[in-house]
Amino acid sequence: MLRRAKGFTLLEVLLALVVFASISLTAYQVLQTVQRSDMQSREVGETLQQLQRALVIMDSDFRQMAARRQRINGQAPTEQLLLAGRDVLQSESMGVRFTRTGWINPQARFPRGEVVAVGYRQRDGNLERLRWRYPDQAAGDEPAVATLLSDIDELTFRFYTKEGWQNSYDTAHALPKAMQIRFTHPRYGQLVRTYLLAGQTLPAPLQREAQ
Repeated sequence: MLRRAKGFTLLEVLLALVVFASISLTAYQVLQTVQRSDMQSREVGETLQQLQRALVIMDSDFRQMAARRQRINGQAPTEQLLLAGRDVLQSESMGVRFTRTGWINPQARFPRGEVVAVGYRQRDGNLERLRWRYPDQAAGDEPAVATLLSDIDELTFRFYTKEGWQNSYDTAHALPKAMQIRFTHPRYGQLVRTYLLAGQTLPAPLQREAQ
């Protein structure tokens, strides 16, 4: 008596292939979703970390702004302690330049003091920080330029004086009472930072010397 061989029919094989393909496609989609979520999480984390690092640097600079004049390109000291405007540092929007204290030089190991000249500008959509090694620069002394943030829009500054908030500042021998920085971030929108400024006025002997 002949026995019939047992096996899968063509329909059963095709059905198994369809089920396996469906499971594989679902697993692939889940994996892609997890990978995209992980990539987005890393991008958000990196963007937030970059923003936080930039704000820490800005906080340190603006909170330690010094009432000190600067020599630029070997010229006579500026009467303005704070240079700000659309023509400052060739910024695409507004730029600002000033001196600050507190640049750490432990045990005077480096040939410089603790006062440094810094500036901020917008170039090619980036927020850039400029730093000169010395507050008084000789002709041709180029700053170190660092990009703090990318793809920002409309960097602007406002200044608080006895007349209230002003969009420009050109007072000689004095700093404003407070300063406000505004720019638009591609992820977090418009950001505003406000700083109270210490040492707002140049000492009287130096004012007389400048006059």
